[in-house]
Amino acid sequence: MIELGRSGGIYSMGSPRAEELIQKAKELQPVLRERAAQCKADKRVPDETVKDFQKAGFFKILQSEEYGGYSMDPQVFYSVVLELAKACMSSAWIFSVIGVHNWQLNLFDKQASKDVWGSDPATLISSSYAPMGGVTPVEGGFKLTGRWSFSSGCEHCDWVFVGAVVPTEEEPWNMLNYRTFLLPKEDYEIFQNWDVVGLEGTGSHDIVVMDKFVPEHRTHKMLEDMSGEKHASKPLCIDCHLCRYFPEQFALHL
Repeated sequence: MIELGRSGGIYSMGSPRAEELIQKAKELQPVLRERAAQCKADKRVPDETVKDFQKAGFFKILQSEEYGGYSMDPQVFYSVVLELAKACMSSAWIFSVIGVHNWQLNLFDKQASKDVWGSDPATLISSSYAPMGGVTPVEGGFKLTGRWSFSSGCEHCDWVFVGAVVPTEEEPWNMLNYRTFLLPKEDYEIFQNWDVVGLEGTGSHDIVVMDKFVPEHRTHKMLEDMSGEKHASKPLCIDCHLCRYFPEQFALHL
């Protein structure tokens, strides 16, 4: 018999898995404190820390069960972030940013998930959502060029989400035509320019893309998710109902 959590579900706060994940975050606090100086000096979270997060299952919290994730309530995700932040703000920061991308990928066409996780479900994605790119519609997709700032944890990731507005003949620039574009690391460069006095270890460098093709299935138009109905049949949406509880807030955030 499956034991339900206090809030009424195996995916929720109070469930055995949620309690285990939060406990693992607490147990990592001492080692995160020990690595804090290294994190600050290197201007990036240590590779060992990201490996620890992977081993603990943290990146699975919002990932679809289809790819081995836990599809859990976002409150579980927030709680783990909070515990990590008590020990190292930079480490918690990149986890909170990168970790939520495993939820957003579920909003793309199914082929996008296969592209990223087909051979390795532990693959990570960084991001920079500001609409800084130039887009040219072409057959089957788009050509993309641009430079995006503040891509936290990008050195630990093999893919990136970047934002841009797709022009039309009637409206060369309209945020209603904003999309998120998904690119593999061979299609972009990381320009290392993160030199700050706060959150030094987040490694939030620039992403540079030069005339790269992005197929249609690797783009996500936020307005298609304003109601949440487009993805109501997908595994993660069934389990945590995230886009149906907060459709407008999450669509605007993305």
